[in-house]
Amino acid sequence: MSLNTNCGAGTTLSANFYLRKFYTSNMDARTSSKRSSIKNSELSFADSAALRRAVKKLGSFSYDDSQDDNLRNGVLAYISTYNNTLSSLSDSDDASLQRSMKQLKSLTKEYASNLDKIGITVNTDGTLTSRETLFKSASLSKFEKLFSKDADYMQRVSAYGKRIERRSEALVFEENQNLFRQNGTANSTANKSVSASDMPSDSTAAAEIVAASLGLNAIRTGVGQNVDILL
Repeated sequence: MSLNTNCGAGTTLSANFYLRKFYTSNMDARTSSKRSSIKNSELSFADSAALRRAVKKLGSFSYDDSQDDNLRNGVLAYISTYNNTLSSLSDSDDASLQRSMKQLKSLTKEYASNLDKIGITVNTDGTLTSRETLFKSASLSKFEKLFSKDADYMQRVSAYGKRIERRSEALVFEENQNLFRQNGTANSTANKSVSASDMPSDSTAAAEIVAASLGLNAIRTGVGQNVDILL
């Protein structure tokens, strides 16, 4: 789904609107009330994908007065997405994701002074908080230095987001492969009469499980029941 939204002149889109756009592939990961029911690997996958969408959207703004309110609301949605990403990473016991979390925090701390000038505080735990008065009054040129498509901060956030997304995707696949194997062992014990030729291959079934868990489409492509996962 595209992040580009056509709207008439003077139309203001809320921070929640942008947040929904960022989490378009997993809407449940957007709200705190539903996040607790989602596996951590799936959360970090959804958060990192949303973070990259946020970077892309902020890079699409023209940073002039015509987009003032929408830009600031987009940044507010970015803050929520960034904080969600840190939350899911902090709950992970995967060494690679823990390392990426530390690098992301270090990067943001590096830009703490620039963020502070537009009313965004980098907290001691690495999360971000907006200070309404300064956030609403800071010049757009200061926002542009941080969030435009050519901004070093955004390019590096996107790179970390991509790394986190790939590792989380691998974890989801591994977890679902293990689940399939466990279920397959239990089913083979309970249903010995089922012919092996009637059972799908491990790679096929595991791929379908991963696709389903990520809300993607798994497509059978004919002989051998090959599966293409659209990522």
